[in-house]
Amino acid sequence: MKKQGLIFIMLFLVLSLSACLSSKVALNTPNPSEPPSTSAPEITPTPTPTPISAPSPSYSPLAVSPTPAASQAPAFDPPVHFDYPDAVRGIYVTGWSAGGGHMSKLLSLVDNTDLNAMVIDIKDDDGYITFKPEGKFAEFGQPYIKDPQALMKTLEQHKIYPIARIVAFKDTVLAKKRPDLSYLDGNSVWRNGKGDGFINPFLQETWHYNVDVAKLAAELGFKEIQFDYVRFPEGFESRDKVLKYSLGDYKDKKPTKFVQEEKDYTEASKKYQDDLTSLQIKLTDATNTYNSAKTDENKKAVDDVQKSMSDLKKHAPQAPDFSDKARMTQLRVDAVSDFVAYAREQLKPYKVKVSVDIFGYTATLPEAPGIGQNFNRISSSVDVISSMIYPSHWSNGYFGIPKPDKDPYRLVTEYMKAEKEKFAQLQTPPLSRPWIQDFTASWLGAGNYIKYGKSEVDAQIKALKDAGVNEYIIWNANNSYTEGVTYIPAE
Repeated sequence: MKKQGLIFIMLFLVLSLSACLSSKVALNTPNPSEPPSTSAPEITPTPTPTPISAPSPSYSPLAVSPTPAASQAPAFDPPVHFDYPDAVRGIYVTGWSAGGGHMSKLLSLVDNTDLNAMVIDIKDDDGYITFKPEGKFAEFGQPYIKDPQALMKTLEQHKIYPIARIVAFKDTVLAKKRPDLSYLDGNSVWRNGKGDGFINPFLQETWHYNVDVAKLAAELGFKEIQFDYVRFPEGFESRDKVLKYSLGDYKDKKPTKFVQEEKDYTEASKKYQDDLTSLQIKLTDATNTYNSAKTDENKKAVDDVQKSMSDLKKHAPQAPDFSDKARMTQLRVDAVSDFVAYAREQLKPYKVKVSVDIFGYTATLPEAPGIGQNFNRISSSVDVISSMIYPSHWSNGYFGIPKPDKDPYRLVTEYMKAEKEKFAQLQTPPLSRPWIQDFTASWLGAGNYIKYGKSEVDAQIKALKDAGVNEYIIWNANNSYTEGVTYIPAE
């Protein structure tokens, strides 16, 4: 009987062990109905911000999960490979040109000169993706570049450094599809005087969308992502109380500048009060001494302390401007700067450089708060800063130059002085690679412009060279570039 019981117990243990092993195998066996996992960064849905109006969105972007640490990030092997040139000397190329017959002429230009890079539209000024992607972005694509993989192979064969231009917050297409991501003027999406729509940098959903498109470019093999229109619309400070839009996560946020200003004001006030108290003690002592012995020397001691107190009071700390207007101004700066930092972090697994186009005049000001651009804060989050320093884009008299468009060498020279002062304030400044002008700005009116050709383009490149800057990119909206330019000036 005992023997039978022992056999029963052993049989029970064997069956239990078998069941456990079967269960473990079942947990680790892939389900044939599920797709295999990939090494691509994981994406998870994010709730759509509460809309101002209630449209029926045809697109709901996905929020990218936080980028893993470098040691955990999936290895990305691009389909094409490029070496960074000795110095980037590039031209702007639209999606139409990149995918059309004009590309052969542009390739020939680069092959036969010292040019070596192209900035190619991947998300253009209207908001269209310039090729037809699959999946959630399909409705935003246009077949300007019919075969983007073939384009990248061509660039690789010609050893042309590829930079993907992503127009970020000027986006007429998405603004029309998703009014809740834009600005409303009454019940309609607001457009600027040129008919352009914009999406709202306060909303992280717009960040995710732009960065997701940038990832498409990185996956094609672009070595650098260049964000343009990283700002609020021009003149936004005069419309911010009229237009309807969401502040998203910034609704209850204290601006970064306010936090620092509060700290600085508290510290300065304490020091001021300590210094004032010390002088008051000295004045009391000096007065008592003088009352005891009214000598010229003792009188001078009283006068000296009184003068020191007067001078100190003239420089008493001033309370910062924490008005609602100042708060909204600084929140715009925060939103734009935070987007740039976010984009760079999200793109790290792709090992691409990140650059930003920025108005040249922002380097000449503490910040351009109307549009939310702070030169130093943006520069601290990018690998390359590309200031748009076209001589035609400066008002008459700027830098003391009567007609900037007519004096390209001097304009670039003066701008670089301002930029270097900004860079000196940064521990690790980015690479400077300005946009320069290869077009004629006839809209400035007679007497305010000159026809641009070889001499004028050469003058800008020479001014950069003399300022110690060897990289630049050349803008012509029609991609029609001047022949015979000296792209590398003589020493």
